[in-house]
Amino acid sequence: MKHLQPPSQLVLRHSEHFQKPLLLVNAPDPEVADEIPVAGTWNLHAGYHERWQRQSGTPAHFGETPPATDAAGALVWLPKEKQLTDYLLQALTSIVPADAPVWLVGENRSGIKSIHKVMPEAYAPVQRVTSGNHSLLLCSELRHTSDQFNVENYLHQCELGQPGHPPLQLFSLPGVFAFPSIDKGSEMLLKHLPRWAHGNVLDFACGHGVLGAWINRAAPALQVTYLDVSAMALAACRKTLAANDLTGTLLAHDGLSPTLKKYKYIVSHPPFHTGLATDYKIGQQFLREARQHLQQTGELWLVANRFLPWPELIVESFGHCDRIAEDNRFAVYRAVNKPPVKVRERKRR
Repeated sequence: MKHLQPPSQLVLRHSEHFQKPLLLVNAPDPEVADEIPVAGTWNLHAGYHERWQRQSGTPAHFGETPPATDAAGALVWLPKEKQLTDYLLQALTSIVPADAPVWLVGENRSGIKSIHKVMPEAYAPVQRVTSGNHSLLLCSELRHTSDQFNVENYLHQCELGQPGHPPLQLFSLPGVFAFPSIDKGSEMLLKHLPRWAHGNVLDFACGHGVLGAWINRAAPALQVTYLDVSAMALAACRKTLAANDLTGTLLAHDGLSPTLKKYKYIVSHPPFHTGLATDYKIGQQFLREARQHLQQTGELWLVANRFLPWPELIVESFGHCDRIAEDNRFAVYRAVNKPPVKVRERKRR
């Protein structure tokens, strides 16, 4: 059980509290279905969703909207973002029956200790059930339901000036990186990207799609694929593309899937967190695998916090790393998938 996330361990240690089939929200570990009754899952994380599909026969749903369910209640793994917690709880009011229990579990540093201050009015005051594994389990009750839940009510719009074009319209949702605005790292990267005319581009960890949308407006012939692990990010990206009259391929993956094709260019501001935890594995795996998904002479462009050890990993993978720009917070890096150097054999005399 040690490989499970701490909140999942707490749930399993106190499985006797869960007697009726529940909708599990943001549940990372399908092993919990071995001990508690589960009616279905709703995940916003593509990796979690894939685990449930592989390891459990439980109906699994991935997306920004809640699934239809006949669950007798819900068990929510709290995200780190307060706005996303509110989003999930409001969404549950449209699918969970009145008077149903809604359980909340999360690490102590997730904000769960103060969740009573921000619970929506539709819920009864939360009650502490138990604690352990540096986590807390609470329970509330849905006092009244709502007829429908509208994602549009949670969209935030902002603009980014783009030379030669009207301002780029960007849409974001709770849980999307840098919500509700634009992160400074991506803004820095955009100042240094070349203007490519043709080819296919992968915007890895695309968020609301700022990188891909920007370069596609500058060069409409580019074919852009947007990849992210988050259903909320992909929903926001879809809205961004529509608002700017752009098209693209949207993919939900936890990292670079082996089934991905090869690209002429990969652009990214790769993440280094999984939930609350600093997680270098995401960036490390991305940089080790990026070259496999680049065409010969294809280019990787990324921005990252300067303290991250990405240059060494880029050199390890590509044999070189160009530092294009930097300031006191970020650095922009570039690497090219160069063909291997042929070593000529000496002619025998």
